[in-house]
Amino acid sequence: MNVFELSPAIPQLASGDINETESFFNDFLGFDTISKMVEHSFLMVKRGPAEIHFWQSADRESAMNIATQSSCYIRVKNITALFEELKERGTTFRYELQKMPWGMYEMQIDDPFGNAIRFGEIIN
Repeated sequence: MNVFELSPAIPQLASGDINETESFFNDFLGFDTISKMVEHSFLMVKRGPAEIHFWQSADRESAMNIATQSSCYIRVKNITALFEELKERGTTFRYELQKMPWGMYEMQIDDPFGNAIRFGEIIN
């Protein structure tokens, strides 16, 4: 029997403009660009072990139609510190840090095209 280990899932989300998406994730969420392939209309960003990939849709409108149906959930240790950092960066929240009935302390930011980026920590 072969032994293997799965790595964390990496969401691949729609973007209406790869450069705008890159700036948003770098400036407001503190992610670093690990790869940007303009000729292939593809972007990869990472912060710690969290990684997200973006593909360029046909246009802004189609990106927003797709993205408003997409989301990404990132688990966090010490989410309060991340929340404070994001506030200092001037990030706009869909909803700020709050305790959810499903046992998570979470917040949500929507990217420029409507992808929901949720951060959560298990409530102890």
